[in-house]
Amino acid sequence: MPSNVRILLVSHNFPPTLGPESTLVRLNTIDLVSRGWEVSVLTTTTEHMHQSIDFGMLEGLPDEVEIIRTPSYDAVLVKKWRRLGRLILMAMRKVLPEFFLLWLISSVPAGKRWLRGQKGKVIIYSRATKHVSNVAGWFLKRATGMPWVAHFSDPWLTAPNHNRFQKWLVLQLENRIFRDADAVVTVSPKLADHILCAHSWARHKVHVIPHGYAPLDKAPMPLTGAGTRPLQALHAGSFTPTLREPDSLFAALVLLNQRMPLSGRLKLSCVGDDTTRYQGMVDKMGLNDIVSLVSSVPYQVCQDMIDRSDLLLVIDTPGYGGIFLPTKLIEYLPYAKPVMGLTEPESTIHELLRECDLTFADQAKPEGIAEALEGLLKRWEAGSWGVSEKFHEHAARYRIERVNEALDKLLISLV
Repeated sequence: MPSNVRILLVSHNFPPTLGPESTLVRLNTIDLVSRGWEVSVLTTTTEHMHQSIDFGMLEGLPDEVEIIRTPSYDAVLVKKWRRLGRLILMAMRKVLPEFFLLWLISSVPAGKRWLRGQKGKVIIYSRATKHVSNVAGWFLKRATGMPWVAHFSDPWLTAPNHNRFQKWLVLQLENRIFRDADAVVTVSPKLADHILCAHSWARHKVHVIPHGYAPLDKAPMPLTGAGTRPLQALHAGSFTPTLREPDSLFAALVLLNQRMPLSGRLKLSCVGDDTTRYQGMVDKMGLNDIVSLVSSVPYQVCQDMIDRSDLLLVIDTPGYGGIFLPTKLIEYLPYAKPVMGLTEPESTIHELLRECDLTFADQAKPEGIAEALEGLLKRWEAGSWGVSEKFHEHAARYRIERVNEALDKLLISLV
């Protein structure tokens, strides 16, 4: 490890903020420290508009990690003037492609001050799904010339509901990010191809490094009781209205319930943001005995729910060419439980499930989803349950210490 080199990790999301990106940044921070890197994190305060706070997520962070917190002014506006602040933000939605860009007001000056105080070399490492993180990284790169890695978990240019001005502004910002970053990281080849459609000249800068998972502190609960009790299924993760919704899954349950009554045989829990808004759909479809919807819970509570479940579900986001790699899917892997994905054919999720010998069905075809669930339920009731040797072999490839070998080499190459 090069001496006297520090990483400045720039991320709007970081513990105790609850959410998938916060979980990923936490895990990568711990991994980088374990590899000998000195890490400082530039992030927000504990005030957020749309995300919960879970102070339990601070547990396990190395003491030597320096955390620089600055306010995100979207949250400041709403806290100071609750009604007026929301009206201001609603107006800004028509101009800003992401109102979290207000974090630039505090993060960029704080980052510049911190960088001026460093005697050794610094690598700037910004992480988005909140794309303000990469924009802040760009400002810091331009101000200092320090090496910079920009990370994309999701696309930005093709985000829905952007007007023409917002699309133009995103294109300008993305062009500058790709132009000035020393390297760009994405989590899948499909996401890389998708983003590079508008920036093909930058392909030589792009590195594909998927999400990784940390080994569990203790062995997962053994899979017991197959065939003697109801199959406990779980979908962990938020739904996104108009983008990622459970309608095909619920329609499949209705079809399957008509063929083989599911009450007392299958229980499905969905936990996460925007789940309870679908209670009306559950009531209308007559699935109350089968489906329960649970609002967002603390991170460790969710992990315990995963541990207690028999079958884990993941739902793809349709209409984007299969570019997404959900954090929860990777977090399922260390529990070594059967997983079923509702995916688009040949999507990133589909490819990972096939690689790990897990179950998938076309999310656009409720009948196919019902057939896949029926096959799993019959396996369960026959007492045959678990994952294959192929699963263990391929899932291990996503352990964080293996995945981040590529990130470690990339960072060393920039020193």
